[in-house]
Amino acid sequence: MAEGDYTPYDQGVRHVATLAGYLCYGLMALTVCFGILTTTGWARRSVTRQGLSAGHMVLAVITLTFGVLHGVAYAFQTGQQFSYVMAVVPFAGGGEFEVGLGIIGLELGMAVAASIWVQRRMGYRRWHLFHYLAYAAFALSLAHTVATSPEVRSLGGVGIIVAAAAGACVLMTVLRMLPATTAVATRVVAQEV
Repeated sequence: MAEGDYTPYDQGVRHVATLAGYLCYGLMALTVCFGILTTTGWARRSVTRQGLSAGHMVLAVITLTFGVLHGVAYAFQTGQQFSYVMAVVPFAGGGEFEVGLGIIGLELGMAVAASIWVQRRMGYRRWHLFHYLAYAAFALSLAHTVATSPEVRSLGGVGIIVAAAAGACVLMTVLRMLPATTAVATRVVAQEV
């Protein structure tokens, strides 16, 4: 290796971390969309509620797995001062603000996913209100992705995909909040799982 070819970090690990981050973000957008489809019943003609709910949960688990891989991979960087503590505790050790947003978003997503185990104790309404934190987790993850990724900020192919995923989530969220017609409201009532 020539003297000028040295890089302060392992390129392979960095690529794994980057790819895991993009997959986490894309899958999180898909998870949000599946959650909205499950709650509203918009896709019930094509898929049963149980099928949508199962798809939503599987997507959530895969999303969180890629999120954890993304964070842990940075702790393996040979040239960066990024420890396991910095991967779990936002802003620890002088951590960057943008990275902290991603950590908070992932941890919020984990809390929302873990809340399924206490849903019966919380009651459906309270649990559903808590589940709205998934929107905050997605927003924080979007902010993290935009702030830390030069590929996204340049609005190349990756940037367009990230923007499209965010746009789909925003559109579905807005449509979910709009008042339904009487015919739709009687058909599409949020049901307890």
